[in-house]
Amino acid sequence: MNFNIKLPQKQLYMILILCSIIIFLNCIEVMIKVKDIGLYEEWMDRIQKTEDLNAEDIDYAQLYLTTNLSHFFIKIIAPMVLGIYSYFAFKRTRINKIYVYIWTILLLGNLVFILVEQNFGSIFFYINTACYIILMITLLSLNRLMENRGNS
Repeated sequence: MNFNIKLPQKQLYMILILCSIIIFLNCIEVMIKVKDIGLYEEWMDRIQKTEDLNAEDIDYAQLYLTTNLSHFFIKIIAPMVLGIYSYFAFKRTRINKIYVYIWTILLLGNLVFILVEQNFGSIFFYINTACYIILMITLLSLNRLMENRGNS
């Protein structure tokens, strides 16, 4: 039984569209966070409650920017690499169950990372969660496709 199949074009497009939506939403969210002075002031209030701000060598605006951009990069790395890998898998190679399971686990980890934030007041939270769930379902549908072609 050969479970290596060519990535179907329909699933490729679904993966690429969902990864693009996730990346785009995270870009918009980080731009809002970085440019909104009110969010920065809320962050500074939380810092003032937990730390002594007498350290003169710390640039808190730069720290806020770096923290948000680092968080952004962590959130988009898996969808970005999945999209690129899926494109090259479609063009040049075949996929197998390892592709499905590894990427499902990585996406599940990203979904948990997003859910731990508990940012229920943001529409980006809900759309990202839905996109991750649909993306995992799309990947798992590839597993069924492989099994059906293997049994044929």
